[in-house]
Amino acid sequence: MTPKKKKLLILLNSAIVLINIALFSNALFGFSLFNGTPLSLSIAWTVVIASVFAFIKGNSLLFKREETHLLTQSIHSLNDCIHVFQEAMNNGDVFDESMLRNIEQIKRFTRKHATIKDILLQKFSKDELSFQKFSSVLDDVENVIYMNMRSILNKISAFDEDEYLRLTRGEFASNELTKEKQSIFNEYIEFVDNATRTNEEILLKLDKMLLEISRYNSIDGGDIKKLPAILEMDELIKNANLYK
Repeated sequence: MTPKKKKLLILLNSAIVLINIALFSNALFGFSLFNGTPLSLSIAWTVVIASVFAFIKGNSLLFKREETHLLTQSIHSLNDCIHVFQEAMNNGDVFDESMLRNIEQIKRFTRKHATIKDILLQKFSKDELSFQKFSSVLDDVENVIYMNMRSILNKISAFDEDEYLRLTRGEFASNELTKEKQSIFNEYIEFVDNATRTNEEILLKLDKMLLEISRYNSIDGGDIKKLPAILEMDELIKNANLYK
């Protein structure tokens, strides 16, 4: 069980105990299951039944292992990635910070993409070669980010957080097999970190491309590929590990 679920389990059970102590304690409300007015008996039994139900249902849900495998089967867009990241964040703590960054990266990319398109439409018509070449670069960038996000989610879905936490708590005997497991887990974490860092680099290149576009009122289609920001972006896309 993850630390987050343990906290929720303690809070749930503590709340149930405290409510019942307050209700049946003579120093507080002093309700009884067998003595009192019909209204007080009704309240007492309702609270007891609700407490039993909350205890059984709440504990079963918290102890139930979340199914996170094959997360990316239903993903077809960056917006889909955001929804799955948000769902996956309920399953553990190891990747929560990275997933928050990934969600923010998608939102930033969406804003930058829209801004660049707006500026391009102010400078060029959709039929111009310059607009089409810039749009092609943006499509390539979106594809890289999308593939990285899918790959990150695939790795997170394959990561066995329960076993990882047991390993970090020293619940396994220290031997070569344990070291190999730790190495594999570290590869998962490093993979997610690297893919997230690649997305951040791409967003930085987009900022540079936006700055360069805003400087020109007219750019020949053949000169676009020679712009420093475009050259850097092309290089980054070529060198990016698309983590399939």
